Amino acid sequence: MTTLATTTDAPLSQGEMPLRFAFPGRASDLMQQHFRRDAEDACLSWKFRMYYRFRPWIPVPFRQLLQRGRNRSIDVANDWFLPTNFTRAFHSTVSQDPDQQVIHPWPDQHQMAVCLTHDVETDTGVGLVDRLATLEETLGFRSAWNFVPHKYKLDHGLIADLQDRGHEICVHGYNHDGRLFESRRIFNHRMQHINAAIRKFHSKGFRAPMVHRNLRWMQALDADYDASCFDVDPFQAMSGGIGSMWPFIAGKLVELPYTMPQDHTLLVTLGETTPRIWIEKLAFLRQHSAMALMITHPDYLDTAAALKVYDEFLKHLCEQSNAWSALPQEIAQWWRTRDAMTIQLCDSSSTITGDPAKRARLTSMSSLFPTNATG
Repeated sequence: MTTLATTTDAPLSQGEMPLRFAFPGRASDLMQQHFRRDAEDACLSWKFRMYYRFRPWIPVPFRQLLQRGRNRSIDVANDWFLPTNFTRAFHSTVSQDPDQQVIHPWPDQHQMAVCLTHDVETDTGVGLVDRLATLEETLGFRSAWNFVPHKYKLDHGLIADLQDRGHEICVHGYNHDGRLFESRRIFNHRMQHINAAIRKFHSKGFRAPMVHRNLRWMQALDADYDASCFDVDPFQAMSGGIGSMWPFIAGKLVELPYTMPQDHTLLVTLGETTPRIWIEKLAFLRQHSAMALMITHPDYLDTAAALKVYDEFLKHLCEQSNAWSALPQEIAQWWRTRDAMTIQLCDSSSTITGDPAKRARLTSMSSLFPTNATG
């Protein structure tokens, strides 16, 4: 009888955190390469560093004008929201060992996972939370709400009510000023207050404002998972992306990358009036048995037109079969469970060991990723 690990610790130099990705072998090596590239590139230019220092004194309308102008000046391909470079390399890797046995990413016969999250950035956004939550509930969804603990007055009654209704509460940085990772001194000071908020809200998750990220520093957070990475997003101040469309483990944290374009990008920057890009990306993620994790903001879903686009997409989600609609804390918990499983080869058969292995199933890499799903 032979035992195979379902994931592998990526070999890292001394002092670096261990990484474990969704699939072992060559696929793990590829995901590590893309993660390293993103980690190396996840730094702010001097222009952005100066912008965030002066940002508190810049009027909000002028900030938004600057952001729209900058984003619209970025030259991107029509399929900018698809991680095409990664998926081409990934499918090439799969073709080298198509019969490799792996544990399916998702439990209970689900083909993919869908996860709704919201970043609440302003007082105005707080006032729009209940309307958005009610819309989701009428369609059978629950979501995660990321509140900023030291920017606006927290509505503890609203937070408790959301939790009672089955939603999840997470912590969104410290004060959303773009300077959380400016220096280790600033981060260490703010980390104490962030951890206090995590404990107060009984939160499992964290997301850094503006999806700035330094996963090594973030190991000091009292969180079970982080959701500050993404597969691809050329419009962020720290652009780049890890390519991978599945969760992974970075040190003590389960990392849940967002894989759906943000609402601000679609509705504000690009002026989309339909959910067509969300629908196209969802189909792509489904082809790859991946995770569709969304970031939207009540601050930007603040008009009837914007809310209509979101509502149309949620109704499209309702039509998806074999899609696991889960809170991020549920996905993180499952990912830890899956990570602890092993594949045992005994004679001509294979079995999964671990708890609860009955929710998992074996498949081959070629079954998960057929050649016609290259993107």
